[in-house]
Amino acid sequence: MIAKIVMVLGILGFLLGLFVTGISLALPIMTDGRTSFEEAMLGFIPGMLLIVFSLLLALVGLIFVIKGRKPKA
Repeated sequence: MIAKIVMVLGILGFLLGLFVTGISLALPIMTDGRTSFEEAMLGFIPGMLLIVFSLLLALVGLIFVIKGRKPKA
């Protein structure tokens, strides 16, 4: 049960990281240059860290879910 929760949290964190990273990369384009790429990096870097951490969390949850399966007799 806990492994499934960890896996779901990892997947949701990954999706949130993708959203943050995408918005941060789109800011300079959407604001016609009022936001520089250096300013956009303030959102891009944490978004990428969140993606990496969430992928690791989801993989750990997936490993425990697969490991915890009972073989079919």
